[in-house]
Formats: sequence, C-alpha cells, structure tokens
Amino acid sequence: MMKSLLIVDDDDALRGEIAFALAKHYTLFEAHSYESALGVLERKGVDIALVDLGLPPYENTHKIGKKLIEYMLMNSHAKVIVLTGQESSEYAKELINLGVFDYLYKPIEFPKLLDALKRAAFFIEHESRNSESIRVTFNVDVEEGLKKSSEEAQRQLLLGVLKETAFNINKSAKMLGISRENCYYFLKKFNITRSDV
Repeated sequence: MMKSLLIVDDDDALRGEIAFALAKHYTLFEAHSYESALGVLERKGVDIALVDLGLPPYENTHKIGKKLIEYMLMNSHAKVIVLTGQESSEYAKELINLGVFDYLYKPIEFPKLLDALKRAAFFIEHESRNSESIRVTFNVDVEEGLKKSSEEAQRQLLLGVLKETAFNINKSAKMLGISRENCYYFLKKFNITRSDV
C-alpha cells in the first residue's frame, strides 16, 4: 500500500519540486505553515512527514518547526524527517533526542532524501506488520553525534533484515533496496556475522 507523505515547507517552489519528484510513490499532502499542517494532520492519516524548521512567521528560527514536530510526535505515528537550511548540531541533537526519524540539510540532495524516505517506509512496514517483529531502538548517546546515531540505526536495520531472511544476503539486499555488494560492505563495516543473527 502506498504510504502517505506530508511535505511542510513555506518555499512553494521547493515543496512543489519535492512533490513532483515523489508523486508516483506516495499519497501526498502539502502544507506551507504550522496551521495548514495541523489542518492536514487533523483530517488525514500521515505515515511520513518532511518538516522544514523555518516556518512562518519566524522563518529564520527553529521555533515554529520545532513546535509542529513536538505536536506530531505527541499526536501521530508519523516518522518525522526534518529539513533545514540552518546548520546547527545542537538543534539536530535536540530534535533527534525528541524522536525525529532523520535530519537533512538544505539544499536537499535527492538521493539522501530518497534513502531517508525508504528507511522510514521500511521501519513503518516492520512496525505495522507485527508488534512482536523488529522494533528498532536507538541506544546511542546523543552527545556522540548524529553520524553515530545514523550508523547505529543502519546497523540495527541490517541486523533486523538479516534475522528476518535467516541471513540470506540476496533477500536482505533486495528488501533494503541495495546491491549484494553494498550489503557485504555493511556486513564488514559493522562487523556482523551469522552468529550475530
């Protein structure tokens, strides 16, 4: 089933560009402000949300974007992916600590965005398939930085898929949407062996 995606950004051109690129793969909803995003959330079920931190009327701060994210984390099951043009590792750490799924900087690199969306959809599939199945949790100290958090998420995701496929590399690579070679690369990178599964 096609996942629903809410794109929240006050930049009409960027929001339209993202929507155009993803229209065939998601049921799309768009919002340009905190209020319009709340309107969508109250009427529709949203699986994934791309949320710009700099929303009106305070576009040059994180205030409104953070307020929306906090609302979403408390009132929906959506995986929240933050988009921002304001590089601040402190805000990134704070938001990841709150529970956002991923954090991407503008200008958007579409391959990174697609990877983040694919991971979010994959997590949703596993969480909804069976509450007893793979539940990925983060046990990384936020102070160690975002890279460490991202690597731990990748490791846990790979372990979960390998467990589900009984360590079948071909099936695991296909489920993750990567090549066999990349799958082997990650096995080596994270020092994962059959005994870990």
